Order: sequence, then C-alpha cells, then structure tokens
Amino acid sequence: MRTALTLLLLLVPAGAARAQAGAPTGPAAVTAASGRCGVCHPAERVQFERSRHASESVRCVSCHGGDDRSLEERTAHGAGFRGRPARPEVPRLCASCHADETRMRPYNLPVDQWALYQTSAHGRRLARGDTRVAVCSDCHGAHEILGARDPAGSVYPLNVPRTCGRCHGGGRAAGRPADVLKPYLSSVHARALLDAGNLRAPTCVSCHGVHGANPPNVGDVDKVCGQCHTAERRYYAAGGHALARGAGRPACASCHEAHAVQAARPERLGSSCVPCHQGDAARLDLGRRIWTDYRTAAAEVNGAAALVVRADAIPLQTEDYRARIAEARTYLREALTAAHAVQPEVVSGFTTRARAVGQEVQREIRGKLANLRQHKYVLLAFWFYVLLTLFALRRFRDQAATRG
Repeated sequence: MRTALTLLLLLVPAGAARAQAGAPTGPAAVTAASGRCGVCHPAERVQFERSRHASESVRCVSCHGGDDRSLEERTAHGAGFRGRPARPEVPRLCASCHADETRMRPYNLPVDQWALYQTSAHGRRLARGDTRVAVCSDCHGAHEILGARDPAGSVYPLNVPRTCGRCHGGGRAAGRPADVLKPYLSSVHARALLDAGNLRAPTCVSCHGVHGANPPNVGDVDKVCGQCHTAERRYYAAGGHALARGAGRPACASCHEAHAVQAARPERLGSSCVPCHQGDAARLDLGRRIWTDYRTAAAEVNGAAALVVRADAIPLQTEDYRARIAEARTYLREALTAAHAVQPEVVSGFTTRARAVGQEVQREIRGKLANLRQHKYVLLAFWFYVLLTLFALRRFRDQAATRG
C-alpha cells in the first residue's frame, strides 16, 4: 500500500507538468499527431505538430517506426523502430511517400523529386559516400516541415538564400563549399528579393534548380539567365560572344559576375571588354564606340530634360515634351539591352533615335524660349512708348497751365 501511494504521488506531478507543457495526456495523446511520443520528446512534438505533415495524418511512426500508442519504451521502440535515420537513408525515406503518385495525387505534388535529387550534385556525392552533402532534412527541416508558401518555412523564397547559405556560406578550409551567400547578398537580385520583397526575384534555386540542384553547364548559362532576361539573351545569341566555341566562350557571368550580379550601368559599356580583350585594339574599339554612342545620346536626352524643367518654371506646357523624353529613355534602355550583341550598328539604331528625340525637344523649347524673349523686348518697348507718351502729354498739360 505504501509503495502504491508513493508511486501515485510521483506520477501526479509528472502528469501535471506534462499538461502544463501542452503535452497530450490520456486518450487525447493517442489521437494527437505525435501520439504518445511527445511525452518523452516534447520539443520534437511541438515542432512536429506545427508542420504540414501533422495536419495531413502523417505520424511519428510514419518515419521512425515503432508504436506511438505506448509509453513503455520497449514497446514504443519495438518492431520496425529506426530512431534517427542515418543521413544516407533520408532521401529514400522521404521518397517512400513523395515518390508515390497515389499518395501525392490529392495534393497535386510532383513525384519526381527523388529522381531529380539523384541527378543533383548533392545526390551524386551522397551516392559516392559523402555524407556532408545536403539531404532533404537539411533544407526542409526534420520535424517542423512547412510549405514553400509559408513565410516561416525554410524554403519560402525570402528564406531560401539563408537556407542554402548554411552550407554554401562557409569556407573551403572548413571542408565546406565556397562562400557564395555573401556575394549574392550584395547583388541586385538580393536587393529586389530581400529589400523590395519581390518574391519573383531570383534565388539560388531559380538558377541552380530545386531538387536537381546543379551548377549550370558550360554553354547553358545564357539559357538560365534567359529565363528572366529574354531580350538580353536574344541579342546575345545574335552576337559574336554566342558564336565563340570552347570553355572560354563568354557568357553572362563573364561580364555580370555569377552571384554578385549588379544592375546594368551604362558606363560599363566602355570597360567590360578590357579584362578579356586587353591588347586587342579592334575589339576594344567596339566597346568604346558603343559607349560613345550611348553617352552622346544620353547627354542630348538629359539636356532636353533640363530644358523641360526650365520651361515648367515659366510656365510653359510641357506634357508632350515629357512624353517624348520618356520615349527617348526607352530607346536608351533598349540600347543597353542591344549591347549584348556587341555590334555598334545594332546599338546605334536605338541611340540615334534617342539622340534625335533629345535634339528635337531641345530645339523646340529653345525656339519657344527665344520667342518669349522677343515678346518680352517688344513688351518693354511698348511700355516705354506708353510711358514716354504719358510723360509728353503731362508736359504739354503743364505748359498750357503755365501760359493760362
């Protein structure tokens, strides 16, 4: 009797503590997603029950085996129990559901992730015995697995760079891949994604793939970048760079960098050729000609824009001029895109039109300003004549009064 009472006193506080911690007790423990596993593994229970798996009838035993209805360790960790899966086993374990078309059909989820993973750099190295490479749980989490549209999830677009950066943000000295996270965070892509919140901006998986992640092959870089930069790729494909052969063929990253991609700056037209064509005067001249054409056209457009500001202050009607300057700036932007063909005659088709619009606007506004100055001089002469006439009439009046 004394032994039973002692046991009862020990169990009551433990049960109360589990209830306060939110752990399922009694019959509810069996119906919870984690079963009775959460009694001994409360941290994992909290993570798991926030996951997508828990809401879709996946249980602890689905991955770990055993019996989640028992509090006896021997029974819970009984037949089929695998505990923590070894890293090489994780992709195949996840694929046991995610490669099953019958199970994935209700969610309209693809079933080729396992096949793609095996073709990836991660999967190939894992097959060779390198257990340091990424497996499913490194990217998606082990227990708190959230969907790609959940802002708290590790594979939500805003979180993808940091997720990949867990491995690809270190140094080779530590046995990790090169640090590409830091260069990416300095890029125009990262600023669009993280600062502007543009979820369509490129992340790591946009260029390297998701489950079949691989570096782009030689000759495929322009195809990868061309998914977003379609016009640039069209001009590139028509130019001399695309026609070059071999591993040294210039591609997008040759001028724009691979991860630290910066916004297109017009002044780079005159300097981007130097690293590859140092000493080749003919090819360097192509870049200088393109830059000179662009710079001359831009100066004309900027001069026209400055005159519009002056005209606004008078004020003159400038709506039409502003629309034409916007058209000219569109030509300039198209000229930057056309520069990927590395053909001055292609670029000049746009810079010539931009320059013509800028000159035309300047000529018209200067004509109006000249007319205004002429009108001002005529007006001054008119008022001078009026005042002179009034002065003369007053003198005549005063003289008449004196004689009278």
